[in-house]
Amino acid sequence: MSRRKSTAHKSANNPSDNPSLSLSRLPLRKWFNSKEILKSYLDIFSKLPILKPKYLSEGLLPEDKYEVFWKLVDQQGLRPLLFMKERQVSFAPLGILLVRLIVGYYPRMIRVVATSLWLADKLNDAGEGEFYLRFWIGGVTYTITLEELASLWGLPNDGIRFKGGHLRPKEYDHWSGKHSQSVLNVSYIGGGKYSVGEMSTNHRLLHYMLSYLWLPRKGNRGALTEEDVFIMRAMVEETELNWQYLLAYRLMHYASSSLEPSLGHGMLWTKILEHFEFDLSDEEVIYVTEENAIMSRSLNKMGRGTVVDRKGKKNRAVAENAPSQSDMSFDS
Repeated sequence: MSRRKSTAHKSANNPSDNPSLSLSRLPLRKWFNSKEILKSYLDIFSKLPILKPKYLSEGLLPEDKYEVFWKLVDQQGLRPLLFMKERQVSFAPLGILLVRLIVGYYPRMIRVVATSLWLADKLNDAGEGEFYLRFWIGGVTYTITLEELASLWGLPNDGIRFKGGHLRPKEYDHWSGKHSQSVLNVSYIGGGKYSVGEMSTNHRLLHYMLSYLWLPRKGNRGALTEEDVFIMRAMVEETELNWQYLLAYRLMHYASSSLEPSLGHGMLWTKILEHFEFDLSDEEVIYVTEENAIMSRSLNKMGRGTVVDRKGKKNRAVAENAPSQSDMSFDS
């Protein structure tokens, strides 16, 4: 994997400067630059659950059958976030050679980074100013910019900057609420939640990927929230969102939530750790396997239509507002 030059401010005691010295071999106090941060790690972050990552099975949603869904996905540049199980590496000097690497995430390192994670957002509506994520390990400061996040995660660095409940530029505020309800064919049911039963198949698929994969969450993933309404309205009307901006705020939200704190997007954190060339050889790694795949039986949870699993067996999902069966065939 090619790495861009890091913007981290590294001192002589940076653990990654010594290839024989792994972070996992250092005493805990070496990871943190104050007793307060160490205590925060031990009391809170070392115990936080990490959300199980998901990825979309190849061929589950054929592009000739779900043209609208794929058009909206590609318009936002979200295809790299659908298939995160494997990474393709090519070596041009050796000719055409593709190596598929099974990737994973490092739960302990994610918790260590989250303990001191800080986000600075000084961007104005014109996109001028500074934006960066920052964390500290062993007294060393590591900083990564919005542009670097876009490069690491394979996302376009443009689009309006929405961070969940807040939006730039402000003229888009009217997108939430009643006008969006008619665009998505949903109705408000109270408590910041909307019904999803009457949405089209393509919109249901977008919401499924949003709640299980792009912006995974704890609790009822089938619930359509006010934030979901805005994001999906933007996607349906082909208005680009700056996804690394949204994801950066989501990384902060995972760790700082007072309701259901958890940590997520382990695969994205793997790319950040690799960017700073941390020695992860002795760290515990959890690989993404087929158990993490979104398959036809997973989509049955949408509660509509008939889907066909990999063995060709049909499973009937009961729903009051089911679309035609031809619209809901997820052949793999």
